[in-house]
Amino acid sequence: MGEAKRRKQLGLMPQIENHDVTLHRDGSVSDHALPGAVMQRLKTWAETGERWDARYRTSFIGTGLPRELLKTEEDLMDIPVPERMRLRLGLLSGSPAWLERELGQNPDAFFEDDDGQKRRLLNVRATEYDYNGQWAALPDFEADSTLRYLMQHPAVVAPPKGERYAVTVWRGGERDGQVDFEPQPDAGRQEAMAQAARELLGDTDEAWLEDHQNLLIDEDISGDDINDERESVPLARRTTLLLSPVPLVLSPGVQVLARTGEMDIVFSPEGEAYSLGGDVWTDYPVALDRSARLQELLESMGVGDLSELAELMAQQGDSEPEESGGLDSRTIEAEVVRTEPQGAVSQEAEPDEARQP
Repeated sequence: MGEAKRRKQLGLMPQIENHDVTLHRDGSVSDHALPGAVMQRLKTWAETGERWDARYRTSFIGTGLPRELLKTEEDLMDIPVPERMRLRLGLLSGSPAWLERELGQNPDAFFEDDDGQKRRLLNVRATEYDYNGQWAALPDFEADSTLRYLMQHPAVVAPPKGERYAVTVWRGGERDGQVDFEPQPDAGRQEAMAQAARELLGDTDEAWLEDHQNLLIDEDISGDDINDERESVPLARRTTLLLSPVPLVLSPGVQVLARTGEMDIVFSPEGEAYSLGGDVWTDYPVALDRSARLQELLESMGVGDLSELAELMAQQGDSEPEESGGLDSRTIEAEVVRTEPQGAVSQEAEPDEARQP
């Protein structure tokens, strides 16, 4: 008995309901019959307007398709952005045995239907863009080359624009929980900036101290030789945040912490300091390196923006029926680095300086 047939008899094979959904740059949706909860998450992931444009330009550059170095904002704006994107989806449901197994392996990939009862898995099987009226699949990519392609373009790695704010977070004492700004941002943005600073520096006592200690680590000092500074919990810490307009392209070197309206709240690696008593301030002794957080950002890539849709995903592997066209685990990440319809760029063209991964 074949493995697929055996699983079907045991009730371990899912049933598939195929859908196409078209997402538009302006936020509208067409050609779909999906539960409302799923549509809302898809629309949030796709984004609209300038943020839609920025993600697509990032995808375009990340494939290594540009034939020349992109040096100016005008170069970025010259990248044409499709107005529509079509997703080919599969809604998977199955027996209680299948559901129990899949929920145990991929709990975040399921959702409830609008009636609040049935839970199903959403499988994104293909993504296509509308290129001048023609739907086309996006080309494959080499994931390990994506970052190098992005970072070689001066316009991509240019420092973000915006206004900088020194943000002081107090933890303990009479000012416990207080957040101070210099200069003072608009009242409507203060809470979002304060929350971004709290999360960056540690929103629990344990995370606050751990982050502080990590910034004081000296690689030449044994882990057992910890000085008093590292053992003491700072009363206040200071960081720098940037209020930046939506960028033309999502740079891997820019860590977006949160959003407030049409602006991004960006971490700026400067002016990092701490105070044990609240009066004397000490700069951290090493250049701030939050590489782990940046890596998380790149992996989720809104780049950070794919995290919402990524929750809907789960690789089915050999448990998925053959006719469903199983998902490669790269599929959702490919949206960051796949851009043009196959054949749009000649494979015989000679690479130039912009195509040096």
